[in-house]
Amino acid sequence: MIVGFVTIGQSPRTDVLSEIRQYLGRAEVVECGALDGLTLKDVEELRPGPGEYILVTRMREGTQVKLGREKIRGRVQGCVDKVSEVADVVVFICTGEFPGIKTSKIFIDPSTLLENVVKALGVRRLGVIIPSPEQKGEVRGKWEGVADEVCVEASSPYSGSDEALREAASHLKDCDVVVLDCVGYGLGAKEIVREVSGRPVILARTLIGRVVGELVV
Repeated sequence: MIVGFVTIGQSPRTDVLSEIRQYLGRAEVVECGALDGLTLKDVEELRPGPGEYILVTRMREGTQVKLGREKIRGRVQGCVDKVSEVADVVVFICTGEFPGIKTSKIFIDPSTLLENVVKALGVRRLGVIIPSPEQKGEVRGKWEGVADEVCVEASSPYSGSDEALREAASHLKDCDVVVLDCVGYGLGAKEIVREVSGRPVILARTLIGRVVGELVV
């Protein structure tokens, strides 16, 4: 089995795949990034404008960048097309809402996956942590139909500091469940949020890994 991973940033996403591979058994992995081949100067042209849906990702060396969804739609679809030529399963490693992606292969969309898992849990008060305060409006709109109450806090997974994450988690102690709504957050972030908030935490990376593992192992 071959699993194709598509990122809105640059590949390879060694940070993400290092925590997913344990679930993949002997499956082969191929990757493609929407920003592959671009410089930071090039990416500046893809920044979100006023009113645009904001996506946050990283360059290959770890620099955080913000993108306008419609500005990278064609590049994302191009990556999906590329990995679909060889992959049995295609995984979009971004939790942002990105409707309209097309592939004839099995497609895993983490945004839909996370929403349905939380909905199945019957969560009343949901805590959500996201990379940027600028995303709060769009993320609140995404989750308000899933839980009765939604509390959104921001802390970038690419900042290299845990202080902001601890501060964000400290505001979510009254929530039933906390979702780390970005694939940039890893197992270390999950442990910090669980320790500070005292609540169960859903991590997109490992959720993706477990679901892919069900398909390929």
